[in-house]
Amino acid sequence: MVSFFSSGFPSHVKKRAIDISSPDMETFLSPVEGVVTKVEKFYIGRPNRFAKVNYDYLIFIESKGRKVKVLHVEPWVKEGDYVKKGDAIGKFLENPYTGGDFPHAHVEGIPIRFYPVKRYDPRGAGEVVKVTKDYFDVEVKTYSEAGPYRGLGCCGGLLNASLPYAGYGGIIGARVGEVEVGGVKFFPHPRRNYTLFESYPGLIRRWEYEAVFKVLEGRPVFGQAFFEAVLSVRGYPMVRFFVKTELKEGEEVDLWELISRGMKGNGKG
Repeated sequence: MVSFFSSGFPSHVKKRAIDISSPDMETFLSPVEGVVTKVEKFYIGRPNRFAKVNYDYLIFIESKGRKVKVLHVEPWVKEGDYVKKGDAIGKFLENPYTGGDFPHAHVEGIPIRFYPVKRYDPRGAGEVVKVTKDYFDVEVKTYSEAGPYRGLGCCGGLLNASLPYAGYGGIIGARVGEVEVGGVKFFPHPRRNYTLFESYPGLIRRWEYEAVFKVLEGRPVFGQAFFEAVLSVRGYPMVRFFVKTELKEGEEVDLWELISRGMKGNGKG
């Protein structure tokens, strides 16, 4: 799993960070080759009922003249170690920054590039693959593709967002003038091969002066957490719904029906 725009931290909003998971959703595989130059443990006071630990690690890897920053990983490497791309270098942490999300590492310092949509499928056929008392996960079977990425087809591209919680999101692979998700209209900001969108005008522009303080406190930017749509590089992309359900694992569902039902009436938080 990979995600660019489902987090409210400024580096994501500015397209400078990517969240990366792995096939087993436990082990972090290095996205770069280089030397580990820093490993620092720090503690977090931010509340999160899903957190299993109250700490995080800051890891820096010097790679081809770039300083690559990694968070949310308990490292199996130390300063001075040389790592190759694809090496297992730690395990994902469920801490106050990540608890409740798909297990992932936050990575900054690697080039981020989007490509035009090469296959678009607006259907939302999915299969329930995990059910817990707090959320359930759905694999997107009818996905769209843009470059190496796969995702839920929306508005001509791939939907990548946590809505309405984060108040913003992205459409990967397309410049679009209109964005509507589950019957709710958003305000678009087209870029090259992608579009950012926001719940109300000025939200993104003023992000570091207003919304970021809610993010740091673990509060909703716009509405209560309902769903998060993330991408995949291989395999099926996923959508997580932060609600209880009577659905069973293996059941087929219409993602757009589920999203529309939950988005309606989920207003500003």
